[in-house]
Amino acid sequence: MSKADSQQLLANAFRERLANIRHDLKTPVGHIMGYSEMIEEDVEDDFPEVVNDLRSIKSSGERILDLVNDHLGAAKQSLVDIDLNLANQLMRQQLSHVVGYCEMVEEVAEETGHDEILSDLSRIHSASETLNKLLSELLTVESLTISANDIEEDDNSETSEAILLPVSEGYLGDGGKLLVVDDDLVNLDLLSRRLSQQGYEITTVDSGQKALDMMSEHGFDLVVLDMKMPGLSGIQVLRKLKSDPELRSTPVIMISAMDNTDSVVQCIALGAEDYVFKPFNPVLLKARVGAALEKYRLRENQARKLTVFISSPGDVIPERRVVKRILEQLNREFSGKLLLLPILWEEEPLLASETFQSQIYPPRETDIYVGIFWSRLGSPLPKDITREDGSRYLSGSEFEFEDAMAGFRESGKPDLLIYRKTAEISVPLTNKEEVYSRIEQKERLEQFVKNWFMTKDGESYTGAFHVFNDAEHFDDMLLGHLRKLLEKYL
Repeated sequence: MSKADSQQLLANAFRERLANIRHDLKTPVGHIMGYSEMIEEDVEDDFPEVVNDLRSIKSSGERILDLVNDHLGAAKQSLVDIDLNLANQLMRQQLSHVVGYCEMVEEVAEETGHDEILSDLSRIHSASETLNKLLSELLTVESLTISANDIEEDDNSETSEAILLPVSEGYLGDGGKLLVVDDDLVNLDLLSRRLSQQGYEITTVDSGQKALDMMSEHGFDLVVLDMKMPGLSGIQVLRKLKSDPELRSTPVIMISAMDNTDSVVQCIALGAEDYVFKPFNPVLLKARVGAALEKYRLRENQARKLTVFISSPGDVIPERRVVKRILEQLNREFSGKLLLLPILWEEEPLLASETFQSQIYPPRETDIYVGIFWSRLGSPLPKDITREDGSRYLSGSEFEFEDAMAGFRESGKPDLLIYRKTAEISVPLTNKEEVYSRIEQKERLEQFVKNWFMTKDGESYTGAFHVFNDAEHFDDMLLGHLRKLLEKYL
């Protein structure tokens, strides 16, 4: 059997495996949606208080179906196209909504004597448990890896190890933003036009210093770098790029008319992905660029993913922006090793049909929790969101912290980092209500700190937190803390 035939068989086997997984996942989701619809039809007139919760169950089921199609659809050609961790995370988030709303409907049904719907609610629970189990079993590298043993063949050819297929030349190397650097304007024009024809988005500069300046301001998927240039040579630019924590992960292909082996060895030793000789062969150039991008994207896709929950009241919005920027910076520094996924409520498509808190990913299920406090603890949660003992949370921020702390005590994660801003609080004295409100909020915050971070006598601390005065101080502090924390994960 030819290599092309073998690859086609493996590709067909992958598509069939993915279709079976979609089928298996959609079956319990269909049960969840079907039973929620039937219960709603049965109780819509005489039990209206649970209709919205039943519709939320169905809505979460529909969202899971969309996620199955988005992440595991027929357009996915190989395992490298699928972010299994993200698919798992998003589906489990919706599944947690199903279970939560189902439990609330059960409680109300038992309290009001609507026992006739409990059996169907138990079926929703059962389907949820089945789906949870299937997610653990099916959304794994092992489940989606196709080997020669999975293929029926007519000849005696064998494959010695599992393969992530189909292998299509340059598939992961197609498209992207490239920076082309050459002091020869004719070469620059030829390179940029050829690469543009091959489907890449091209930016050009004619010196090494301009290349460094451009990369410090904009992100690129790959750099095509001329080796011999006046001022900063290609070798010097390459050395600077690979010594910069934020830029070193960007793949670089060197291009030069210097065709001696020593030059090639020097560039590869400094971290270049590849080397192309002038005059360049366009087919070879495309193959080298595609292969470098494919390697880079495979490495990125295999990076360990960590979710970072950013919690705070609304008085520290500038600091929330700092956190997001720092996470982007760290993603560049730890490229290929770790990928930080920020959870920020302001970036979530929060629906008016559900409560604010019910739509946010549970802090206890994240890897790192960053809490930022200053002058407020935040607004009280709805009365139906309470602790197990029935007591109410003072705010969403308190709920998020306690949920994260409970997760840490149960499973050892998330790691909790707390920051308090010490800058003076400015309140216009002309608004008496605002003054009293801010004083009350500050007192709530101080009580929260005493409850969680100090002994009962107030003489010593039981938990650590960090203080800062302004956004710049916070920037430096958080960046250093997260760097050290990420090293632990590595």
